[in-house]
Amino acid sequence: MTMSASGQVFNIQRFSLHDGPGIRTTVFLKGCPLRCQWCHNPEGLDPRAQVRLNMHQCVHCGHCAEVCEHGCHTVTADTHAMDRSACDDCGKCVEECPYAALEVVGEQITVDGIMSVVARDLPFYEQSGGGMTLSGGEPMMQFEFTRSILTAAKAAGLHTALETTSLCAWDRLQEIRPLVDLFLVDLKHTDDTRHRELTGVSNKQILANIHRMVAAGWPVRLRIPFVPQRNAEPSFLSGIDALLASMPAPPPVEFLLYHRLASGKWASLGGEPTMPPDIPAATLHDVAPWVEALTDAGYDVSVG
Repeated sequence: MTMSASGQVFNIQRFSLHDGPGIRTTVFLKGCPLRCQWCHNPEGLDPRAQVRLNMHQCVHCGHCAEVCEHGCHTVTADTHAMDRSACDDCGKCVEECPYAALEVVGEQITVDGIMSVVARDLPFYEQSGGGMTLSGGEPMMQFEFTRSILTAAKAAGLHTALETTSLCAWDRLQEIRPLVDLFLVDLKHTDDTRHRELTGVSNKQILANIHRMVAAGWPVRLRIPFVPQRNAEPSFLSGIDALLASMPAPPPVEFLLYHRLASGKWASLGGEPTMPPDIPAATLHDVAPWVEALTDAGYDVSVG
């Protein structure tokens, strides 16, 4: 393990205020084992770099079709179609596009490269009690890279947070425990059948890891997306209550309100939105009964 280790990152967001305490820099790693219907970072699902087509910037000049060696682009005066099955993500069309309508999502970057960005805001971390957060995607899918980043961050004296689904081997979570000051653990649903319907995977390992983390006294915050017509249903509220009640020291709960900002991302990556357009964004009014019910039960609840 060296600080020259590298991995796929699709964004480094400075001055983040919602991914842990204080002012933070959030590093988003590519690759995720879940396929949540409401995913707001679809560019983080695929572990590889991808070419994104931003149609609002395309002027249909056809230059990308001229330079592409695989015939991926078909451009007319009114349309721009991209055959992604033929694309090898070489990025040549991106380099040659004069209007920046094409871009590569995902960059192979070293730990040193990440830390050079994170270190720019050290005074803000110190003043606000902030630090660095790893998110995704699922950072544990790039385990060696994640461990190396966290090691470098701790060596720099930073507060570290890890946003994770906890869908990974327990021994890997144990291995990075000394490097993480706060685990932001996503919970999509407590019912296994419903979890499979909504995310494509079982929640059994997720719940088992959450129980073990909390029982061991790890610093955990449960982050729960609140999605109308999906997991915002009575069975999930009951499941959350039962889960917390089963723990001697229940962790804080943070609800994250569903928004529709990702709808345009799917098309730019060549996919179809996985949420129907008639499902509205969630509001504080929508989640208020859940917050009230869990607060009245004695739990620490907030809305992010």
